[in-house]
Amino acid sequence: MNELQFKKLLIDTIKIGNEPNKDEIVELLKLVSVRFEKTGQFAYRGVWNQCQEYIYLSIIPEKLNQLKEHKKYITKVCYEIYLTSDEYDLFDVYYKPGVMPDDEEISQEVHFEQIRSRIIDEIRDAKYVIWVVMAWFTDPVLYQELLKKKEQGITIEIILDDNETNRNAEFCLDMNFPTHWVVIQSLYKNIMHEKFCIIDFQTVVHGTFNWTKAANYNKENISIDHNRATAEAFADEFMNLKRRS
Repeated sequence: MNELQFKKLLIDTIKIGNEPNKDEIVELLKLVSVRFEKTGQFAYRGVWNQCQEYIYLSIIPEKLNQLKEHKKYITKVCYEIYLTSDEYDLFDVYYKPGVMPDDEEISQEVHFEQIRSRIIDEIRDAKYVIWVVMAWFTDPVLYQELLKKKEQGITIEIILDDNETNRNAEFCLDMNFPTHWVVIQSLYKNIMHEKFCIIDFQTVVHGTFNWTKAANYNKENISIDHNRATAEAFADEFMNLKRRS
């Protein structure tokens, strides 16, 4: 396990734990750089020839004291997830000042079940911006989740296909969000069929799933991409559609 994998596992483990301050700890750990230091000093524990290994958690100086407030708990989790080998054993965890980490999270998840729940998870994680492009949006559950984020100050914009189903939804998106209606001009009866959601320009949720009640009972799929380059590509498409609205 390398440093980036260890950091991700540390964050994921704390996320599912019962520590009351886990949300604060997770946000701090996102600012942490992890460094392993293997030594030639014998650990004198377990396997007779194991050597000592240290973990350094470095964070920007203004956040160091805040991180140290949770030192006991974080160190405990570090020991829990550390993989002891025949060669090395974890001997201590140190907390140091450092610079912002250069370790953008890049991952992809593909889901075929519980899709709406995963979308809700991503919406709730949003800190700054949510951009939605949807062929059909009639699901009041997802609408309510967006309203909650609006109340937190999150910037939200929505692009929809201009069709009767969207216009007759049981809620009015125009009343609460900047909403852009797209009409595809063609010789044929075409629709704006894209379905994606951009969050904080770092995450994109996209696939076959429309934000409708019926979609929860269809055979659908989504991909959740944590990748700035992918998010920016979808953001460019959002702007193209917005200009056409």
